[in-house]
Amino acid sequence: MSAPDDEAQPVKRERRYDVDWLRVILFGLLLPFHVAIGVYVDAYDFVLPDYEVDEDKSRDGLDQEAGEDAANVYTSLGTGVLGWMHEWRIAALFMISGMGTAFAFKRRTWKIFLKERTKRLLVPMIAGIWTITPITWMIVLRYFPGSILEGMAAFLGFGIVMTFMMIIPLLCRLLALGHLWFIWSLLQYSILLIPIFSIVRNNPDGRISRAIKGVFQLPFRMGPLLILPLILTISDLLFKPLLGEAIGFGYEWPWYLLTFLFGYMFIIAKDQYFEFIDNSRIQISIATVIFTIAFFWIRVEEEKTGIPYIGGGWIENNNFYHTNMTIISCFVTSFHAWFWCLAIFSWGAFLLNRPSSYLAYLNRGVYPFYIIHQPLVYISLFFLLKGGYSNMTVFLLATAMVVSGCWVFFEAMKRNWITRMMYGIKERPKKVEQVQDATEKPPENNSLID
Repeated sequence: MSAPDDEAQPVKRERRYDVDWLRVILFGLLLPFHVAIGVYVDAYDFVLPDYEVDEDKSRDGLDQEAGEDAANVYTSLGTGVLGWMHEWRIAALFMISGMGTAFAFKRRTWKIFLKERTKRLLVPMIAGIWTITPITWMIVLRYFPGSILEGMAAFLGFGIVMTFMMIIPLLCRLLALGHLWFIWSLLQYSILLIPIFSIVRNNPDGRISRAIKGVFQLPFRMGPLLILPLILTISDLLFKPLLGEAIGFGYEWPWYLLTFLFGYMFIIAKDQYFEFIDNSRIQISIATVIFTIAFFWIRVEEEKTGIPYIGGGWIENNNFYHTNMTIISCFVTSFHAWFWCLAIFSWGAFLLNRPSSYLAYLNRGVYPFYIIHQPLVYISLFFLLKGGYSNMTVFLLATAMVVSGCWVFFEAMKRNWITRMMYGIKERPKKVEQVQDATEKPPENNSLID
């Protein structure tokens, strides 16, 4: 008999340190990644002015022509690496968030879960809208008010407009939220999937639960190696021709929803899942290399034809929905991202599933680091690009400045319960809990939304 949903269920406490570590590492990569796309891809040309380089000098000490060729090769390599990272980094974060949701829902009713998701996601998002986002967009628009009253009016007006636009995300595509789109997507996915979460928790041996576990019991491990990435491919085939890439929206919205759901499924079938990644590490790694090569081949074809095989939305400027090449590209990009996620989780489970005294501190800093980092990126690049330094020097200095600024912000915000709530900083465990054995702790920090 299934338990009523208004009662929290006792569950065995189990902690996965590798999930915690991967969450910290992947969010940590966000900082240098966002710096790098400003340096190598000119992603912030709408906010950062173009600075002229002295034509008599070369950054590398070469003659002008050779210097330009070297810079072009270097920039091309940088954009290729950044494009490769973008394909799997966010997908892995959504999967980790799905894993954390599975851990969280095991010991919560749907009402408690919804209440906690609101506190952990909606409150920091609105706080970001009213504080960090206006500052970011004032930098973007290079708006400096002529008077205090004018500045206050612009600040309050911006907050009101952004809050309203949050209510109609499908119309505005949440561009108003800027980098905070990730939090809003997590909240949407969490709410949309609550019926599935409730059914699985209340019927652990029911049809849906058996189907989830059955994915990992198919012959030759075809479930995680073939079926799940094929579902992602179908999503791309349906939506990618019509909807271009738009920082988590367009064709990416349903695609990331699926990765979030698959991460949840991994923990529901945790015994089968961890057995799979522990015993398929070599096969996963080989497949990852193969699809990485295929992905860069697609990038080359994209540059040759001008058709956005990776970015999507090609129907806008072409008279076809699909060609053989677009079908192949959907297959390659989905499998490429999927196997990189599996490789990360597999090697993470092998190398990172161990406690550390630094882990709890780093986990608490994920939210405030994420929320504040974007305006710090703009400010750092704004000043460093004036100096005429090499790309690598700008990248290293800006990254150091952003990390330092995020750390100062985190240390300042964690000292008051109001700012902790505003920026999603979890409270410290009670002293009694701190002396417990690590295996007896609840998995409090297994995802961004837990």
